[in-house]
Amino acid sequence: MKRYLGVTDEDAALMRKLGPRMEKYLPELAERFYAQIPLHPNAYRVFTKGQAQIDRLKRTLQEWARGLFKGVYDENYAAERYQIGFRHVQIGLEQKYVISAMSIVRSFLYDCLLLEFPASDQRLRNAHALGRVLDLDLNLMCESYMQATLENLRSINQQLERANRDLDEASHSKDEFLALVSHELRTPLNSILGFTKLILDGFAESSQEEKELLRDVFASAQHLLGLVNDILDIGRIEVGKVALQLEVLNPRPVIESSIALMAVQAIEKNLALRDETSEMELPYIRADQVRLRQVLLNLLTNALKFTRQGSVTVRAVLETPPGFLRLEVEDTGIGVPETKREAMFEMFVQGDSGHARRYEGSGLGLAISRKLVQMMGGSIGLSRGAGSQGTLVWFTLPVAGESKPPGPQGEAQGMAAVPTHS
Repeated sequence: MKRYLGVTDEDAALMRKLGPRMEKYLPELAERFYAQIPLHPNAYRVFTKGQAQIDRLKRTLQEWARGLFKGVYDENYAAERYQIGFRHVQIGLEQKYVISAMSIVRSFLYDCLLLEFPASDQRLRNAHALGRVLDLDLNLMCESYMQATLENLRSINQQLERANRDLDEASHSKDEFLALVSHELRTPLNSILGFTKLILDGFAESSQEEKELLRDVFASAQHLLGLVNDILDIGRIEVGKVALQLEVLNPRPVIESSIALMAVQAIEKNLALRDETSEMELPYIRADQVRLRQVLLNLLTNALKFTRQGSVTVRAVLETPPGFLRLEVEDTGIGVPETKREAMFEMFVQGDSGHARRYEGSGLGLAISRKLVQMMGGSIGLSRGAGSQGTLVWFTLPVAGESKPPGPQGEAQGMAAVPTHS
């Protein structure tokens, strides 16, 4: 670029000689330069830190001018100009303002040459050298703008490509989910309609048979309500409509009531439902009692659903360093491949279509649980069970600073058993 603009060693030497004589004008250069900035609102908007920022930039401008008159225009000088150009692009300062700014500097420095030198060949040589060096500086800045803009566009294109891929995957997953949910919703609805029609048409031969049909209708309605509740829950969570009531509470009543609610299902499948927390002294935690129970019921429901034989175990671990209580639900069921474990917490994702058809459910339980746990300040994860068998799902919740809930009603609040859906 120096060759293209005609910047020579003689020009550099002239600039070095000019440096001491131009030093006294640099403070005025900075004042005049930044006096023009407020006249350009789009340029002035980048000054977000008030006068202190402007004072610092005035000093920076004077340092740049001193560097200009040192006469050293090497790779380091170019790299510095490039970095400034990149920063300007990042903060959204348009290139036209840099060109205008250089015009202000050029005009001021030419006026200084008129004051320092009488009309002569020397003043002309100095002016030509100064003009070529300022052209060099401006070209470096403009080139850096171009490079920074291209890099920025490449980065934006990559982000758009990733976003499009994510949208495609989400759309595909959503289509699969809608197909699955439509199937899941039709199943209990068809059962409700079919059993109800049998009763209305008088096909029940006895009151006992009619009661059996009504029990089937009730069970199908409960299943349908659970599906609808899951869909409504994830919708409310996604739009930020779920407000938690965080309180200091004893987790034991929540664990015990959740296990009690799932005991019948465990007995029906001949599974052992174990509570390894029963002999432990659990710390008080800060959580929403209703939502904590919902998370536990979701995890227990999944564990029992995907376990044909063996057991489901609930345990608690006080994490080291302390600060979080880790609750675990481990089963001896079909397990989840390592490659799919993180995806299980995404919306509209289930283990695979075969399992999705074989086991009823919306597939939103883990996605809802993750959202709720995160809202309570914890984290959740999934791994293979002990001995490479089954699945272990864990989540953490912050331990409360107090040893017991504040106020005389704290224990009562901790013991309250509010039912919720799985």
